[in-house]
Amino acid sequence: METTPAHQEILNIKAMIDIGKQTIEIDCPSCKRKVKATFKQAADEVKVTCNCGQVIQLEDKNGTCKKAINDVNKAFKDLEKTFKSLGR
Repeated sequence: METTPAHQEILNIKAMIDIGKQTIEIDCPSCKRKVKATFKQAADEVKVTCNCGQVIQLEDKNGTCKKAINDVNKAFKDLEKTFKSLGR
């Protein structure tokens, strides 16, 4: 199957946008500095360490980060399917 320019554009956008890799900032409870983490780290509830040494346990209350990542990935997959069906 030949890739249409529109389909290629969606593939390029999909490769550029990975919501799991987008960063968020958290205030360190000790020194109040901003600590960066990714949505994926928040969804996985990992521990991040501030420059001051404070370890911060990330928490994904109600699974909202995980759900957002899944929803965005599904939307891109659905959009890609739509473009593929237009090329038929």
